[in-house]
Formats: sequence, C-alpha cells, structure tokens
Amino acid sequence: MELDELKNTWDNANNPIDQNLTPKMIDQMIQKKYHAKIKKIAYPEIIGVIICLISAFFIGLNFYKLDTAFLQGAAILSILLLVILSLISLISLRQLNIPEDINMPYAATLKIFATQKLQFYKLQKTNVILSYVLLVSIIILLSKFFNRKDITETKYFWTYSFSFGYLFLLFYSKWVAKYYKKTVQKSEELLQELQQ
Repeated sequence: MELDELKNTWDNANNPIDQNLTPKMIDQMIQKKYHAKIKKIAYPEIIGVIICLISAFFIGLNFYKLDTAFLQGAAILSILLLVILSLISLISLRQLNIPEDINMPYAATLKIFATQKLQFYKLQKTNVILSYVLLVSIIILLSKFFNRKDITETKYFWTYSFSFGYLFLLFYSKWVAKYYKKTVQKSEELLQELQQ
C-alpha cells in the first residue's frame, strides 16, 4: 500500500493539477476558505444574538412580576443591555467582511482587514465589559422570576452568585477572546496568501 501511495505522489508531482488553476480560481478558493473561517465566529455570535433577544423578550413578558422599583430598574437595564449587546455583536460581525472586489489590490485588502480587525476587537471588548454589568442585573432578576421571592436580602446570595458568576464570565470571556483571535489570525493568513 505504501508503494501505491508513493507512486501516486510521484505521478501527481509529474502531472501537477495546478496547471488548470487560474489566478481567479485560486482567489475564489482562498475567499471560500476565508468565509469558512469567519463563519466559525459568525454562527456563535448569531446564536448569542438570538439568545439575547429571547432573554429580553422573556424579561419584558414577566415585567409584571417585579413589584419593586429596584427590580423594575434592573429589568429595564437588562433589556437595554441585551439589545445593545446584540447590536454590538451584529456590528462586530460586519467588521470582518472584506470587500469582494477582485480588482482591488491585495495590499489595500489587507489594510482594510487590519482596520476592521481592530474595530472587531474593540467591539468585542465593549461586549465583555457590558456583559459584566448584565450579569449583575440578570442575577437579581433570576432570583425573582424563578423563586417567586426576593432572595437578594440574604448575604449568601450576593457572595456566591457574584463570585461564581464573575469567575465564570472571566474564564469564558478569555476563552472566547482567544478563540476569536486565533480564527481572525488564520483568516488574515489566508488573505496574505493572496498577496503572494
């Protein structure tokens, strides 16, 4: 079997398939790979937007259960933050789209991508900061929605819920940032292949 593989490799080296590929076809292949990489970021972001909007709708539907001004304020803040986080996610995804103008020079495409990449990272940092504020308001509301009583008066609630919530959010946001950075770097490498 190894002999057959060696023969196939030798035959492929002598008759390269690359002769049939035009520069336009290579560009299209790399753009497909680029968009496949970006979809690894886009799909989780879109799912997150859907979850945020469903959560905002849920809070709005159950607003009547909130009997104090403090809880109503937390609900309004949560709805606003969920909508803002959704908008930021959609805007950040738009930052990763490169122009598909084939006539544009590769250097200009890379420059546009570098600018958009910085904007994407800034928007993601804003998203993380707002997520910490959202965590506070959501924890307060969850106690009322699911326990039917206000448990925010107990000292254990504040100690444990915020400790675990912030630790989870810290590690999760770092993991997501690392994943996004790795994916964006691979996308940038694909664009740089076009330049060569």
